Parts: sequence; structure tokens; C-alpha cells
Amino acid sequence: MSDTGFTIAEKKLLSEDKFQFQAEINRLMGILINSLYSNRDIFLRELISNASDALDKIRFLSLTDKAVLGEGEHSKLEIRILVDKKNRMLHVRDTGIGMSRNDLVNNLGRIAKSGTAEFIEKLSKSDTLSSQIGQFGVGFYSTFLAATTVTVTTKHNDDVQYVWESSDADQGSYTIATDPRGNTLGRGTLVSLHLRPDADEYLDENKLREMIRRYSEFINFPIYLYAPHEKDTFDDLTEEEAKVTEEELKSANAVEGDIVDEDEAQEMFKKEVYEWELINQNKPIWTRKAADISEAEYANFYKAIVKDESASLHHIHFSAEGDHSFTGLLYIPSRPPFAMFDQRAALSHVKLYVKRVFITDTFDLLPKYLAFLAGVVDSDDLPLNISRETLQQHRIMDIIRKKLVRKALAMFQELADENPAKYAQFYASFHTNLKLGAIEDFSNRPRLMKLLRFTTFKHGSGADPISLEQYVSEMRPGQDKIYYLGGETEEGIRSSPLLETLTSKGYDVLFLTAPIDEYVVETVGKFESGSSGTKYKFADVGKEGLKVDADEEKKVKHMREEFKPLTEFLKKHLEGKFYAVKLTNRLRNTPCALVAAANSYSANMERIIKAQALGGDDRMKHVAPVNKVLELNPHHPIVKELLKLVNEGQEDRAKEAGQLLFDGAVVSSGFSLEQPLAFSHRLYKALSHNLNIDMSEFEAQTAKPLEFDPNAPQHEEQTEEEEAAYHDEL
Repeated sequence: MSDTGFTIAEKKLLSEDKFQFQAEINRLMGILINSLYSNRDIFLRELISNASDALDKIRFLSLTDKAVLGEGEHSKLEIRILVDKKNRMLHVRDTGIGMSRNDLVNNLGRIAKSGTAEFIEKLSKSDTLSSQIGQFGVGFYSTFLAATTVTVTTKHNDDVQYVWESSDADQGSYTIATDPRGNTLGRGTLVSLHLRPDADEYLDENKLREMIRRYSEFINFPIYLYAPHEKDTFDDLTEEEAKVTEEELKSANAVEGDIVDEDEAQEMFKKEVYEWELINQNKPIWTRKAADISEAEYANFYKAIVKDESASLHHIHFSAEGDHSFTGLLYIPSRPPFAMFDQRAALSHVKLYVKRVFITDTFDLLPKYLAFLAGVVDSDDLPLNISRETLQQHRIMDIIRKKLVRKALAMFQELADENPAKYAQFYASFHTNLKLGAIEDFSNRPRLMKLLRFTTFKHGSGADPISLEQYVSEMRPGQDKIYYLGGETEEGIRSSPLLETLTSKGYDVLFLTAPIDEYVVETVGKFESGSSGTKYKFADVGKEGLKVDADEEKKVKHMREEFKPLTEFLKKHLEGKFYAVKLTNRLRNTPCALVAAANSYSANMERIIKAQALGGDDRMKHVAPVNKVLELNPHHPIVKELLKLVNEGQEDRAKEAGQLLFDGAVVSSGFSLEQPLAFSHRLYKALSHNLNIDMSEFEAQTAKPLEFDPNAPQHEEQTEEEEAAYHDEL
């Protein structure tokens, strides 16, 4: 590549079209310049990364059409960086795919990705901006951290050469013009930065060399820096020049006090010359043996592929053998990617290579629940000379996907077994992903269920959550179910009356506090223990049919006839509130509870569905209240007294007490009251009766209509000044 590839057209010769940046771009640049000034080295990382992407694109096209590369110097795929100290400019040049005029407008004038506003909002509040911008394709604008003016000269095979330019003085605008010099690049892009007065450090080749090695060590294309080197020029002398020089040295040695030794003679022929220096000489890390790679190299490679300065949590480097072999390197990030579950903003960090040639990072190599993983996959068996669409459907891709998932889950299990503290950190960030996997990935469900962790009645209040395997190992003799109860908080579940008998007899109960938890256990249905091979069904404590103690069950069964008048009375006078009234042995200290029918939504699921923005109300119309059961504790004094009132024919008192009892069951069992105002009136009435207060006189007084006096002074509206003063006082 000749130095002429680093010149830019004179601005005065251009016939320009002027454009305004997208509003989000202006806001983004403001955030970057104000927040990232102390870490502005990242601009070079972003330029090299963009150049690498452009080279990947043209190399992929060349797999099916060699002509796109051109001939001679233009066919080389490389990145070159040159400093122009005289004009205070820094140039970054690539021989990639280049940009057409439309590409310049779409790529450098606006952010085409959806979710832009949300992303920028996160940027404005984040303390890790330098690691965020590279992940979203907006790193080009970090160039304005170091430059007052940025000029982009570019040539795409399907268009003429253009010059794009913007500067601080343009006030949110940029220009695009056809380059009057014609095609000087051949193909590719030249980004030229007119450095700021305080950016002298980027004119220092040693500084640039260090930055390239730090940020771009693992870029798969050669990166050259035009830098000074000492060169011994003696070998470049002609035979006559060398002979004259030897005679001169001999003469100098003959003069007393002016002896020239061999080292001094060598120094005489050392000169500083500028040459292209290859900076990144490392071979792809995943092609090397794991034993030969240091943890620092693994860490640096992770930062390079995800464009994030934070460290990974864990990694696995493997070679999958079999009919179709491939090499893989997968990383677990230390924090969830931005908008991890937003399909519009999701970005893949698993890159597919074939025979060390980058193919794409947009294939679904992993299922959505594992999309947070980063790394590379390199196959020697996939064909190179077919389109991406055909490659996506290739049968070998299915084999790679299946093995990748198995390796990822094995990595999680290894982390859980060998480093519980680090696994707890991983689980805190990605437990929802694992639970989604348990719901969606039927073939790997057993492996995923072993990775889940739960707070329980016995393992709560700050204790480490336990696995289902541990729960099974601590079961009571004869226990054949895994009990669970869903709720909004651990404290709320722990205080539920539905646990009274169960936990008093030594049974443990899973506390499902995450909205997705109940979906998981209801979808999965059972857990197979790895130690015993036994399958245990999940049992919801909040639903009817719970059987805890056979002897107690028999006692309750014998009491049904005795309490039949009460159950029939409540069913008649509270019609429409539930579909059945039953006696239960699940309660000890509480008179009654409201539970869901076996095939209906639990109280927790009702709460979750009602909270959903779309469709929650319509779904609940077909559920509540017909699929609820009122369970009575026949040993409780209140229930016994209520039975006595019914038997004595005191229906009014029994009806009022029964309604209040039911309302209490609704609240304590986790359901929501349909008529909270009516409940409060009943509560106040019971409270006044308990305090021996006669409310008749007060009720008669409040029942009278208020009288209106037309001569009474009316309320005066506040002036704006008075209202402002009032709010200031608040």
C-alpha cells in the first residue's frame, strides 16, 4: 500500500451535500465527550474493530467471488495506521468492503438499531461507558474525543469514492461529496483524524503501538504501524562506497587520540528510518493448545471479542471430536449484557469461523437462553463456498449447536461443583436464562434442572440457596414429592398459613419468588435425582388435595358430617366466591384458607397474570372465583363457634362472621380482594362491636344530607404565586 492511500481530497474542491445527524447521534456524542474524556484511548479500539468488520465482510464475499478483492496491492486484507506529525493527523486505513453513499448516511449519520433511546439512556447513567459503546456499533463517534474534525474517505466496489466529513464547528451536521481525485483507495476506507490541541500523545508511535497491542492483539488481520526503526545502512552501501569508508576508518585510527573502535564504527551506519511494522503477530488463540495459553491471554481475548474492559467470569476451551469436529472457546460474562431479553437489541458474541476464516456472528449458534455467552467456534468440516443462508441450514450446523449447548451446560456444572462462590455470582445474573432453558429446551431439561437453586423454608434468611438434588437428599423418609409455594417475597411466603402443618412436621418447602419460577415447575412437572434415579413430582402447597398426614386425614374425614351444616351454610350464603368448602388438616393456628383448584392458577400465578400488560384481565375472567376452594380448620375455636351459630339458627351473625372469615382467608392466602371497601366496612363493624361502641347514633347523623348555605363564604382559588409558594414550602 503506497502512502498516497493516506491522503485526503482538498475540501475546497468538493461539491458537497450537507446532512444533519440523527438527534440521537448528537445526544450520544455529547455523552461520549462529556463522560469518556479521561479514557479516550478507546477511539482507536473502535476504529480498528470497525476496520476488522469491513475486512471480514469482503473476505466472506471473496469465498464465492474472488474478483471482489481485485489484484495486486488491493487484494491484500490488512489495516495500516500512519501518523502525520506535520499536519497533526492520524490515519487508519483498511482494505475492507468500503461504504457506498447510502452506507455513509445510514452508518455514520444515524443509529439504525432499534432500542436506541433506551440504549442512550443507559449510557447516560452508566459508569462503564467505555465498555458499552463498542457493544452497540456506535464506537465510531468516539473519534471526536480525540479529533476536532473527522474525515472518512471510502470506496465500495459498487460505487464511486466518497469523502464524508464532520467537525466541531459543523454544529451537528456532516457533508458527503464525490471524491474529485477518483479512485485512489482501490477499495476500503481511510479514517483521518485532525487531532485536538491536547491530543499530542496520539502523534507518538510508541503510544499507538501500546494501544494497538492492548486493544487489538487478537484481530485476525495484520495491523501495520508506520514507525521509526534504527537500521544498519552499511550493507546498503555500494562496493565503492564501502571501500572508501574502510579507508576513512583506517585513516582515523592512524591519528593519535582519535581511535574509532568496531562498536563506534557500527553506530556510524545506524540511521532512523520509517517502515511498516507488523504489530499483532499472535496466531488465533483458539487454535493453540489450552496448556500453552495463559489466563492473561484468555482474558485479553475475551475483552477483544466483546469490546468490554471487564473480565469474564469463567471460560471453557475445547475440541469436539466425532464425525464432525470443531474447536470452541466460550466465556461467561461477569455481568448480563445490555437488554439481554430484548430481541431487537440482542447482539451475538459467538463468532463462527470455518478453517480460521470468519463467517458471521449473526447465526443462532446457541439458543436464546444462552445468548449471553461469548466466544468463537471454528469448524474444519463446513464448506466455505456456499452462501450464509445455505450454511445456516447445513446439517453440520445442527451438530455444532447441540454440542455447543452441552459444553456450555457442562461449563456451568463445573463452575457449580468447583467454585460455589463464583457460581452464586453467575446464578445471580443468569438464573432467569437457566429457567427459560428448563422450559424451552426439553432435551437438556435434566441438566438445567440440576443447575437451579432455590431458597427454602429450612434454607432461607440469608442462607445459601440449595439445588434440587440437595433438597431430595434432605427429604423426610417416605416423602415422594417436592413441595413449593409461590409468592412475592420470602417473608410473605414464610408467614403463609398454608405452611403451618407441613413445616411443623419437618417437611421443607421451596420458596418461588421469581415470576418465572412457577412456570418452570409447572412445565417440568418432576425432577429426576441423579443419585437415586427416582423421579419426584412437584406439589403446590397453595392448591387443594395436599395430603400431609394419613392419620390426620382420617380424623378430618370423620368430622365432615359434623361440620356439614357449616359447609352448606357458607356455600349458600357466599355463593360465587368459591366452588367448594372442605375441611382440611393443613392448618394449625389459622381458622381457614383459600386455595386454588388442582388444575387452576395459584394465588401467586393470579398475581403475576394480573400484572401483565397484555391479556391479564381477559385470562383471569375464566379463572376467578370458580376455581377456588375454602378450606376450614375443624379444630379452630372460631370455626367451632361459627358451626354453633349455624346450628342455633343465628343466620345473620353467622353470615356476617362467615363473610369476614372468608375475606381474611383471601388476604392471608395471597389472593386479592374483589371488594376491598366492603371488607373494610365489615372490619370496622367488627372492631366497633369488639370495643363495645354503639354506632347507631353516629350512623343516623351521617345519613342525613349535608345542608348548603348560599350565604356562606366560598373557597377562593389560589393565585399562581400562592400555589408556587405552597409547593416551595412543601
